[in-house]
Amino acid sequence: MSNSNLDKRKPLDKKGGLLAILIAILWSANPLAAKIGLEDAPIFRLGFMRFALGIFVVVAWGIYTKQSFLISKKTLIPLCISSVIVPIQFGFHLFGQDQTSASHGVIMIVTFPLWAAMFSHFYNKNDRLNRVRVFGLILAFLGIIVLFWESFNNNFIEYLIGDVLILISAIILGARLVYVSHITQGINKIHVVLFETVIGFLSFFVISMLIERQEFVFTQSLIISLFYLGIVIAGFGLILQTHVLKTYLPGKVTFFNLFQPILGVFFAWIILAENPGIELFLSILLVFIGSYFALKK
Repeated sequence: MSNSNLDKRKPLDKKGGLLAILIAILWSANPLAAKIGLEDAPIFRLGFMRFALGIFVVVAWGIYTKQSFLISKKTLIPLCISSVIVPIQFGFHLFGQDQTSASHGVIMIVTFPLWAAMFSHFYNKNDRLNRVRVFGLILAFLGIIVLFWESFNNNFIEYLIGDVLILISAIILGARLVYVSHITQGINKIHVVLFETVIGFLSFFVISMLIERQEFVFTQSLIISLFYLGIVIAGFGLILQTHVLKTYLPGKVTFFNLFQPILGVFFAWIILAENPGIELFLSILLVFIGSYFALKK
């Protein structure tokens, strides 16, 4: 496992910022792809097929880049910890989303960059928060609240339990990203991604075999969904995310994920011709202003 002598992470630069924005763009379409896939396949079956495709991409990428797949005994514990957290975090998200609305779920889960910044403040001496950065984080998150305020305000009590479960999921996700950023200082990033996809596949496969009996067919929409969820996200997306977390301090890198819901609404406006309202533009303004302060040194 890593130590301070192995830590080569650096403050966010322009290249890192562009990569973080690319990750946010890729993940912003993830809920839409999942929604399309769930029309034709149950949750856990869709999940294990997604991870199976992810394993294929990770192994193929590892072979192409001539990575070693040999894992030392001393890295097994941190690899297992980071990998087991994945289905636990998703489980809280899954059961929480079942008891709340989509917009509430978006607001709760998108808090994970705030938690990541907080954990990184205590875990990384070079990634400390200050008053200016805290102000920027709060301002940016207010932009997300503005985007979904009407729905969130109207059903607060009704969806409270689900909201709390997804908030726990967001806290776990924030902690996991900081932990992955830490352990990859001494562990091959391919090993981290491979463990996460394999553990994710095994856990979802077992649960699917135990509780899911629905029949399904490979429709064109399901294939498109799986391509995005598996090849793009669980494969190349996780590799790219792990590379960024290995290279840069996590507090600022994860911040760009606050753009995800805004991008989702923006794409719905462009692709589906949905009227976003003035909330989208006010939200964008707040997030951009917040970004300026949150990313200051």
